[in-house]
Amino acid sequence: MTVWFTVELEDRPGSLARVASALAARGVNITGIVGVAEDTDGALMLTTSDAVASRAVFGDLGVAYEEHDPETGVAPETLSVADVRRGR
Repeated sequence: MTVWFTVELEDRPGSLARVASALAARGVNITGIVGVAEDTDGALMLTTSDAVASRAVFGDLGVAYEEHDPETGVAPETLSVADVRRGR
């Protein structure tokens, strides 16, 4: 099953690169990605080649994340940062 992860990004240069580099260092491929930004808030929704390793990477980085089951019918491209914070 594919798992969508929502990761909150800090409002600073390199936040996305930090997450992507850490995933790559563990051999994890980003297989799908959607970014949402409003003002200075940002969230990244992504799928990866290895959900277990992705969870470990997010934990090691201290990055807040949530998991979403694609079967719930919520399309990632329709989400806003507010939706992500509400746990939609």
